[in-house]
Amino acid sequence: MKGQRLVVIASPGLSSGFALAGVPVFEATDGIDAARQIDRVVADLNAGVIMIDEPLYDDLPDEARRDLQRSALPVVIPVPGPDWTTESTAHEYIVEILRRAIGYRVKLQ
Repeated sequence: MKGQRLVVIASPGLSSGFALAGVPVFEATDGIDAARQIDRVVADLNAGVIMIDEPLYDDLPDEARRDLQRSALPVVIPVPGPDWTTESTAHEYIVEILRRAIGYRVKLQ
């Protein structure tokens, strides 16, 4: 992934926190806007890893989400917001990313 960048696509309320961490952040207001931003950062910034606000990811058009799931790059990581009532599914995301990278489903314990 030489020369490829990490970028964040977030809703306006979350973007400033990522920007303070020094990560390039692009704001999106809905799934269609997020899909446009994804296309833009892949083409213009050579983005290899895109962290995206989970509600925006869930709102992506079906075709855009399918295309992202089929491609090796960019790796898109939906980032859930804080939810103190349910168990995190980050483990499932990591397993899926590994499956896409190596072509084999691993079991993390």
